[in-house]
Amino acid sequence: MSIIEVNEQMDNWEKSKQEFIDKLGKADAAFDEIFRTDQEELVIQGSEREELRKMQEENRTILRKLKSREFTVSIVGLEKAGKSTLGNALIKSMVLPEYAQRCTYTTTEIRSGDADVAEVYFYSREEFNKKFRQMLDEVKFPEGANFDGMTMRAFEEYWQAVKNDPEREWIYNQFDATTAADIRDILNGKQIVSSLLGQDSRKFGKEFWGHNKFNEFKTYITGIEGINSEGIAIRKPHPYAVQSVVIRSTELDKDMRHMVLYDVPGFDSPTKLHKEQTRKMLKESDAIILVTNVGSNPDLTDPQLNMLRTAMSARDNYGVSLSEKAFVFGNKIDGANDAVTAKANLNALRNGVVAHHIALGQHVVGGSARAYLEQEGLMEGNAARRVLDEWQMEGGNGLTLLHEKMKNYYENDRFDVLRKRAENTLSKTREVLDGLLDRYSTGNFTNNDLNIEIVQDIQAQLETFTDNIHEITRAHIDQIKTDHPFTVNMKGNIQEIYQLSADYGELIKKAENQQNVTPDGVYPASYVDKDIRSPLSNIFTANIVAAAVKLTMDQQKDLRERLVAEFLQVMGMESASPYRTELAESVNALFDHMLIDGGKQCNFNSLVERFASTIIRTLILRPFADEQRYQTVMENLADLVSLSVYYNMPAGDSPVSQLSLDSIGGDNRKFFATILAHEGKEQDVDASENESFLRKVFEENKEQICKGADLALELIPIGKWAKLIMKAGVNLANIQIDQNIRKRDKIDSKIEDLVYHESWEKLNAEQRMRKLENIIQSYGSSSTEEKNEGIGSYLEELNARAKASQDMKSKEDMLSILDSDIEILRDITERAVINAIDLERAYTSVINKNVELIRTQIKTGDGNKAFRAWCRENAAKLMPSKFETINESKAVNENRKAIVNTIKGVLDKWTA
Repeated sequence: MSIIEVNEQMDNWEKSKQEFIDKLGKADAAFDEIFRTDQEELVIQGSEREELRKMQEENRTILRKLKSREFTVSIVGLEKAGKSTLGNALIKSMVLPEYAQRCTYTTTEIRSGDADVAEVYFYSREEFNKKFRQMLDEVKFPEGANFDGMTMRAFEEYWQAVKNDPEREWIYNQFDATTAADIRDILNGKQIVSSLLGQDSRKFGKEFWGHNKFNEFKTYITGIEGINSEGIAIRKPHPYAVQSVVIRSTELDKDMRHMVLYDVPGFDSPTKLHKEQTRKMLKESDAIILVTNVGSNPDLTDPQLNMLRTAMSARDNYGVSLSEKAFVFGNKIDGANDAVTAKANLNALRNGVVAHHIALGQHVVGGSARAYLEQEGLMEGNAARRVLDEWQMEGGNGLTLLHEKMKNYYENDRFDVLRKRAENTLSKTREVLDGLLDRYSTGNFTNNDLNIEIVQDIQAQLETFTDNIHEITRAHIDQIKTDHPFTVNMKGNIQEIYQLSADYGELIKKAENQQNVTPDGVYPASYVDKDIRSPLSNIFTANIVAAAVKLTMDQQKDLRERLVAEFLQVMGMESASPYRTELAESVNALFDHMLIDGGKQCNFNSLVERFASTIIRTLILRPFADEQRYQTVMENLADLVSLSVYYNMPAGDSPVSQLSLDSIGGDNRKFFATILAHEGKEQDVDASENESFLRKVFEENKEQICKGADLALELIPIGKWAKLIMKAGVNLANIQIDQNIRKRDKIDSKIEDLVYHESWEKLNAEQRMRKLENIIQSYGSSSTEEKNEGIGSYLEELNARAKASQDMKSKEDMLSILDSDIEILRDITERAVINAIDLERAYTSVINKNVELIRTQIKTGDGNKAFRAWCRENAAKLMPSKFETINESKAVNENRKAIVNTIKGVLDKWTA
């Protein structure tokens, strides 16, 4: 084709494009005039109006693209294909980072500008939290968690439980290397990611581009801040917080001034957030360049083909298959062994691409981006350029040929797509409007067209409704504060929430099977105990969350039903209306619309988990008398001390806000004794026990006691009184024999005086136990000196006593200890955890906020617009009998006729 023919073709294309721009401009002006003419929505209403709005916006998008000549191109590369090198070659500027390892973690946009500047844009905290929550949902993490409240420890514990659960193992296998890996990386870098969210964009000058490999700007794109001595990239979490990067350059080639280049993460990006960016960009772009390494990998692998077939089978925002607008650049062709191999590789790539419907054959180009950059003096050396010169490859380095093919596609195929899409939309617009005008011209009015006066009367009731729901909500909240339904019900159902071991036979059997328990063998009590506790802790956490969710959601549902009923009554719904259910659903949707910004459901999963998980993890997940339980107590000491205050707090009091751990004593210390050593909690005393049992305990152990031996379980028969003596804190081994003879004599003397004194016969069983316990405890480990040693040493001693008392040799022992832990968990949850959660306060706070949002939003702005639209669309369903007899007012009818005539005139002028 001659230069004259090319110029004529270009002139014809520009003329055709300009004519179509003028046509779209007239259509846009017509849309505006039609909407302005019918501001009161007397003719174009509801869904028809919304449909026309969407048509106008679609035409504006095409008009904007044609006016600016903007040509958006997304570059996606397979592994080590040289994607960024090609991007730099296309724009003749060393802007994109080039590393041997994968380095594109977020979308980078390059466009022409009046100044050389790069700008990094960050996700808002709300946007990131929404995406992070979607990732958690994908791995089935319990509802209510979010980025701000999530910890690595919480996720790892959950993920390990998923791995060990046969019913959920498939989740682990499917997502461990993808979504779960993303979550772990994000949580590992949480401090950095969190600090960047919601920040203003950051700008960088040209000095941060090009061959300056590692700097702050490039870290936002690649996450790489350097390379270690082993050649491995040192990565940072910065790109997770980055929504996009925009680079404006003054040095783009003049032919590329209208091109906007997007360097996007690959289909196989490890990051879910960036996969979503890639899918979005491919649909929005005018063209796609898929970069492969044809020099050494001419044949696409099966995983690559599956990935590409899935992606390229989709259609873009204009209905075009992605494969139709895809170009494949076989890069690094200079890496082939010789010219013959290079040509064979390119043919193999073209055949594979066409056979698998990835792109059209004429859109496959081979070459070397590096050779082009060497030719332009933008990259040092000439090795690649020299190889291609020697081989005399058709198309040379491929960049000029690729550019020509893309330009031809945009000026022909792409223009035709945009033109056809816009013409179809304009034609459909005319059909919709003609149908409307025809309906009104023939007098075929709908019920909504007949009721302007009624609609206005309904809308006038809004103030009454907002006043009434304020009173309804106040009464509801007062009832919640008076009855405490959540606290009362959760405490009343505590035994169902935390069931004893007898209700978990299958769980125990499963644990026994894992340990290969046989009837004749030694029962591995401690191992079975640990296998039971992990799933049981998850069950208990889920149970208490589910109980709270049901209670709050039921109350919220009840209030919402009352508000909906009040709304329909105030708006005048007839008692005989057959549309009651449908209307109630539409009012619910209307209220939800008011809550879009700032409102939320009463979902307190995270609140309940925060207060319950620590005590469940301590008492159930960690075995009794195990070092892990002691470590868990120490790690969560502040939270447990707070719970101990709630535990011992009289009803109606508030907890102390500032606590010194070492100052905690008395009942608070008994709280920790219960958790660590099963001590301190009041036990029932069997009054039928006689004094001979207690005397026997003393007589059989008198010598050991007086010699300073520990009063440990192995020295005492297992019985309620003996355990209670031990739980009094006796530790006589601390009394030195050679220095405390008199003190031991006093113990001996006092106990004998007590047991053989005539008053002993007059005491009942409980009184006798208390007397003896007081004598021993006055010389035992609860001395004044020890009490002052602080809670740390006290917890160490409790741990030691627990280990000394633990004697789990049989299944019965194991289940007894487990049930003791569950009983303690019930008691602490009932007396402390539920009070600390204070669901009533959290619920009433959310309800107050939500109802206030409904009251304010429904009266102003978009909320009021939605309310008025609801009235127009549902007036006939509210009052069906009235609409059987009502006639349209003359004034409204005249207005409609005038609007119809005006719209006809606009359409005639538009299509003239």
